[in-house]
Amino acid sequence: MKKQIGVVGVDSGQILICDPCYIDSQWKKEEFKSTRRFKHKDGQILNHTYARGDAFNENEFKKFDDIIPKYNKCMNDMIADNDVVQIGYLPAENNFSYAACAVKTLSDGNDGQLNYEMGHEGVGVVSGNFGGDGEYPVFADLDRDGMVKSITIYFNE
Repeated sequence: MKKQIGVVGVDSGQILICDPCYIDSQWKKEEFKSTRRFKHKDGQILNHTYARGDAFNENEFKKFDDIIPKYNKCMNDMIADNDVVQIGYLPAENNFSYAACAVKTLSDGNDGQLNYEMGHEGVGVVSGNFGGDGEYPVFADLDRDGMVKSITIYFNE
């Protein structure tokens, strides 16, 4: 039997599945600093750092339309001219944090496993790329005794 058990609100374009008992002991509050990495045809790695403040060094840039002095071009122009290719994101410092969730959902696959502080998997799973922000219905599939067999969130109904 299928039964609606509620709705889940999404404002970040991603959803986290975890046991709430680990939030106090494992969740790390850290500022979201997304570092998107590009490789220039000369081999140089350039990092787009989405965080407050100025760029930290000559290999970092804050805005895609800022001129990168070494190349006298902005990243938008370098992408258009095929001077660079994106090679992924730097991992977040902690594996169970908002930053870790964002890195997983921004990377290839738009989802991923989050690990405990000790490194083993299981503290949570995150997913994105399902239609964006909103409120989504959550259903439980119950067995004959009323025990939950599975939970489904309908993102695109």
